[in-house]
Amino acid sequence: MIESYSLSDTGCARQDNQDRVLTDHSLGLFIVADGMGGHKHGEKAAELAVDTMKYYMESSRERFDVTWPFGYNFDLSLDANRLSTGIQLANRHVWNYAEKASEFAGMGTTVAAVLLSGESTVVANVGDSRVYLFRQGELRQITVDDSFLNAVAPPGSSGDDFANSPMRNILTQAAGARGALDVHISELKLESNDMLLLSSDGLHAVIGDAAIRSIVGSGGSVDHTAERLVAAAKVNGAPDNVSCILIAYSL
Repeated sequence: MIESYSLSDTGCARQDNQDRVLTDHSLGLFIVADGMGGHKHGEKAAELAVDTMKYYMESSRERFDVTWPFGYNFDLSLDANRLSTGIQLANRHVWNYAEKASEFAGMGTTVAAVLLSGESTVVANVGDSRVYLFRQGELRQITVDDSFLNAVAPPGSSGDDFANSPMRNILTQAAGARGALDVHISELKLESNDMLLLSSDGLHAVIGDAAIRSIVGSGGSVDHTAERLVAAAKVNGAPDNVSCILIAYSL
């Protein structure tokens, strides 16, 4: 059984919410997109990405009538190829929209997505929105941050040496790029009582993994836990929009 709850909040400093979330149990599709570009262009980028991915996942459900405009990776499952293609199409649509006028230049969006089919799970991302797995009291980040900090920090380091760098929050890729993206894909099998958390950086960059682990591990319903996560970010100032989706899996 799958339970989920999504929440998106403007935060304490922004006037507009440029995050978008999707929970679609009929498709098994869950997305957090954090738009960038200002003047509502980030909001449009996130909406385009979410809508494009949902449309493609719906249209590719008939497995004998699926098109692969970016090729097929035989090292991945069919569903992993579907999710990766959905993100590549989202990237193309955001880029094409941005080409319409100079005022849209630079618009883009992160994407963190989960596709569930029974216990089989595909996780994909571009940008720095994340997916975490909480299992038996341990929290593990499944996604890869496409950030300057992650690119230059030595493997296994905390990145503290770059904490004051003006480049630390710069993304190395996001949906809205001219060329194809390097979509990060992971596949795993869920176990009973596992939880998945999708979050924008307005959540995890503010409260950190230790606080997330403590709140998710304290128990309670998915809606109450998601609300506590967002509330914790707001208590800590929430300088950006705060979004999350919490998914609980049980046999």
